[in-house]
Amino acid sequence: MATLWGNGSPLPMPMHRLLRHLQSLFRVEPGRPALWAGIRAAVATALPLCLSFLLTVPEAGWAGLTGLLVTLADKGGSYRVRARVMGAVTVLGALVGMLAAPAGHTYQVDATLLFVGVTAANFARCYGETAGSVGGQLAVIFVVSLGAPAASLREAVLRGAALLLGGLWAMALSLLLWPLRPYRPARRAVARVYAGLATAAEELRKATLEGATPDAWAEGLKRHGGIRPEIERARGVLAATRRGRPDESQRGEHLLVLVELAEPMVALLSALAEAMQVVGRDPHLYATRERVARLCEAFAAMDLWVARALAQERNEGMRAPSGLALKQRRRRQPARMAAPSVRHTTEGPLSTHVATLLDRLREYAGVAHETASGLLFGDPVSARGKGTVGGAKQAPGRSPWQPIRDHLHRDSVVLRHALRTGMVATAALGLTRALQVGDAHWVSLVVISILQPYAGSTEERVLQRTLGTLVGASLAALIATTVHTPPLMVGVISVLTAISVALLPLNFGAFQVLLTPDYLLMATLSSGDWTVASQRSLGVLIAGALALVGSWTLWPSPERRRFPDAAASALRADGKYLQQLATHRSGTEPAVNEERRHLDQALLEAESSFQRLMTEYRGPPWHLEPGMALLTYARRFALAVTALGTGRFEGRTTSVLPQQLAQRASDSLELLARALQERREPPPLPALALPRTSDDPVLGALLERVPRQLGILHGAVARISEDPSLR
Repeated sequence: MATLWGNGSPLPMPMHRLLRHLQSLFRVEPGRPALWAGIRAAVATALPLCLSFLLTVPEAGWAGLTGLLVTLADKGGSYRVRARVMGAVTVLGALVGMLAAPAGHTYQVDATLLFVGVTAANFARCYGETAGSVGGQLAVIFVVSLGAPAASLREAVLRGAALLLGGLWAMALSLLLWPLRPYRPARRAVARVYAGLATAAEELRKATLEGATPDAWAEGLKRHGGIRPEIERARGVLAATRRGRPDESQRGEHLLVLVELAEPMVALLSALAEAMQVVGRDPHLYATRERVARLCEAFAAMDLWVARALAQERNEGMRAPSGLALKQRRRRQPARMAAPSVRHTTEGPLSTHVATLLDRLREYAGVAHETASGLLFGDPVSARGKGTVGGAKQAPGRSPWQPIRDHLHRDSVVLRHALRTGMVATAALGLTRALQVGDAHWVSLVVISILQPYAGSTEERVLQRTLGTLVGASLAALIATTVHTPPLMVGVISVLTAISVALLPLNFGAFQVLLTPDYLLMATLSSGDWTVASQRSLGVLIAGALALVGSWTLWPSPERRRFPDAAASALRADGKYLQQLATHRSGTEPAVNEERRHLDQALLEAESSFQRLMTEYRGPPWHLEPGMALLTYARRFALAVTALGTGRFEGRTTSVLPQQLAQRASDSLELLARALQERREPPPLPALALPRTSDDPVLGALLERVPRQLGILHGAVARISEDPSLR
């Protein structure tokens, strides 16, 4: 991590950190190449270059730059959001490119504009990751235009027009030339949620029948945590799609019900998983295991049916069924879309607590199937479906200037990163001019692409960019020696663009290796200078060294200082969730679902902080064990209370979690959170008196887990306070 020697000089990168970064460089993510995205990017880039060559208008070549950048800015989602993001890059890119074109003739003006422009573009991150991505694209256009000063005002205006036309062309290619189905992104996002639910249910079935080990249960629950980001993504896509579409509210209402149903179903699956982990291989509860396995199998089949129904886009607008079918209580489905039945059986003894969970899961599964069927055949949302969705909370009005005010303080990671990037990019410009390295703005541009808000991410990006540029520059030099005509050069650029963008979802290093010669060949095509590859190879080495020095010396903020605060927030969220479960009759009510959502977000943020900590850490690996244990058991504690609070016995008007137990456990979590934030040893935990329960063995074992999980969390916080590595 970014620590310093006593004399203030930065520590060198330890060998084990270097090996981790190299492993990430060659890591291939699961999935398939984005072939259509690559072809689209190639067309968006190559067509303006071809027109520039055919019309002998050099300024038209700038359209290829925005064509590529606007295409890369398209991250998917609803068409409204995509159009807004791509439109922002197009319009603002043309504006900043035109304004930067007349400048850059003197070093003082050049350096001042570079610092101000790059800092402002990176500070846009205070509005979120999407705004930060747009700011990064604008910084590229600004620096490239600044590095090629226009000879006249007319040339600057033509440059802005070309940038605008290139962005508009990329938007038309992405949004209009393919069939425009407004709800297709939302349907696909919701389908991914239900596919994840099906996988979770199938894994729960196998683990229940096999009597999985505690480690296997932990790994399975960790994988199931990936459903939460999918639900949030589906919510965002659906909200953006429905905004301003009152005429299509019925289809959006079906999707909204399906998204909101996923929340309690995830909680019920988590509660069942925790209960089945308690049951284990107990021969007296064989009937319970069999019942859970059968229902999980039917539930997984139902989820897959819903996912397939959402993917059947050709069934949109399907004619209403015959009147006879409308009179039937249950609509007959087409043979290829028949939904599996979810039936209730009564043979054998069954834990009352588990039976309650099964009944509620069966109820929600029926509503989900009914809602998906209504979406498929155009029926209105049923009363049961509407009843599962709580009233939408209206977000309080917020000033558009509030994010800026929130980050205008010296401890802001966003402000520090923006100032660091502006200062290092300006220093790179001055150093390369002093060393008389060709194309000084290229070095500043590389600095912008390398520097990240966190030191570990910057180190990883330095390796990716350096190796990618060196390999890419060699490839560009090889191509340049064999390809000498502009038409062939445009063809090579098109192929490299298509392949690099297609490989971006799988490996950023491969994307970088192939995109580098793409940029170099575009520069060669416009300048005719065949030595540009060697110059830029030297430039990227300078940029990498400056980026490392900047991240280590300019406001270094090691993740070990931020991790305790993130972990404390997760523990507090655990406590609030526990109190919500204790004050409500069921763990699937809207207020409880909302608190569980906040808890999941806090846990994900703490886990992300710990992942960054591992990339920066330079000590013995076993010193990280308390932090890992803290996060593991913070999530397990949440699962334990979910299993207790989600079910409700017949006739019971309150939760199975007593108020007194919930309050004391929540107070204990608050004590641990304060100890983490104050970097001190936690006080002893107060004794928790467990309530007397029925003879239900599963419920009793789940209640016993609450104090045991708290004790493990207390031990993890105590070990963190003793070890300076995590303080």
